[in-house]
Amino acid sequence: MKLRSYFEMPCGMREVFASLQLSSPLSGHLLLEREMPVASYKIALLYRQLEDAVNALRDNNICNRAEIAKSVLTGLRDIRNTLSSISAGKVPDDIELYEIKNLAMISERVRPILKEISQSLPGLPVLEPVVDLLDPESFRVPSFYIYDSYDSRLSEIRREIKASSAFSEELYSQCALIEDEVRRDLSVRLIPFVNDLNDAMHSLAEADILLAKANLFIKWHLVIPEISEKETSYTEMFNPEISELLGHKGMVYQPVSLMIRKGTPTLLVGANMGGKSVTLRTLALSQLMFQFGLGVPAQCAEVIPIHQIHFLSGDYQDIKKGLSSFAAEMRQIDKLLRDSEKSSSILALLDEPAKTTNPYEGRALVESLLSILKERGILSITATHYNADPEGCVKLRVKGMENGVMNYQIVCADGGEAPREAINIAKSLGIDERWLNEAVRLMENKYNNI
Repeated sequence: MKLRSYFEMPCGMREVFASLQLSSPLSGHLLLEREMPVASYKIALLYRQLEDAVNALRDNNICNRAEIAKSVLTGLRDIRNTLSSISAGKVPDDIELYEIKNLAMISERVRPILKEISQSLPGLPVLEPVVDLLDPESFRVPSFYIYDSYDSRLSEIRREIKASSAFSEELYSQCALIEDEVRRDLSVRLIPFVNDLNDAMHSLAEADILLAKANLFIKWHLVIPEISEKETSYTEMFNPEISELLGHKGMVYQPVSLMIRKGTPTLLVGANMGGKSVTLRTLALSQLMFQFGLGVPAQCAEVIPIHQIHFLSGDYQDIKKGLSSFAAEMRQIDKLLRDSEKSSSILALLDEPAKTTNPYEGRALVESLLSILKERGILSITATHYNADPEGCVKLRVKGMENGVMNYQIVCADGGEAPREAINIAKSLGIDERWLNEAVRLMENKYNNI
């Protein structure tokens, strides 16, 4: 799937893209249309380039030169149609010739800077001959004009036009015919450079993307993860968007650490407001950031590349299709199961599946689902309220309330029932005391066996 396809997933990838300070609209367009890399060697190449760029930008001199490059790259435009037209034999107009000259000038100005930033990036072709062709008088300004030096007749005719006190249709017609001849000649002489111009345009966009990634990597304190085959683990994983929002309020985000393995479903239990949903959202975001070569928000990590992410976020209502929450949820889980029959290269992140049904059926649905995911070797983590205890699963829990303060750390669950934190959390929010005390009494006397 393309990057833009993941913007509908409620994990924050749209916000990450918006945080990339791309200089050129072309760079953003190409990045949005990029398919998610899944091959380990392709992901490894992205991180070699990123590591080169990050290390280079830590040098103040190179960082300053990179800012110059980013400023120059603001002029980069998508001229694929212009280059295709020239290849097909169409004579370019002055605007199209300006676009080509502008691209060649940008490439020549940025080329030496990019060599300092990353040795892993493809080198830019030499386009000085194109600049010379479209700027014969060496003004080196971002504009185009049919200069007199292109044809000796132009100088004489233009001098006559300027000296004439009356409009001369014949002189203007002669001048226009000669200018058209010049454009046709330039078109023919540009054809051998079309491939190099195309390569330069794409390489400049890639350089813009790389610089934006490197700056975001440094700003957010991301890390380059190890590429794994059997398990995904994060140490001190954090959500960049939420962490930044809390920072503006003078608060600190509490990172979490966890590991999930292929073929060993992980169950995450805990009360509402325990951070389970944020953890799943951050896992989805981290997987996407990893595979698109952005780095991941953690102290260290190792991640399995996968082909599909199934993120059931808990908001299942599909009004357009007339489906209830439960029906929409069942459809999404059914798609996960059908996809898992074809491939095990899936990350399944399930937030409170079957939460809208009764606890008996809900628990059965969760346990049977995890049993199938285990059988098919799917990488998965499921957040739930239910006291589910499927065979062969790893059970984790949010640590919960400690001395009136919520501890979001994820620890191994020791079995037995899921911790009952809802009342404690409600008390910490100052909710009606009589109501909460009555709920405690009912739990102790009436619902103790549920």
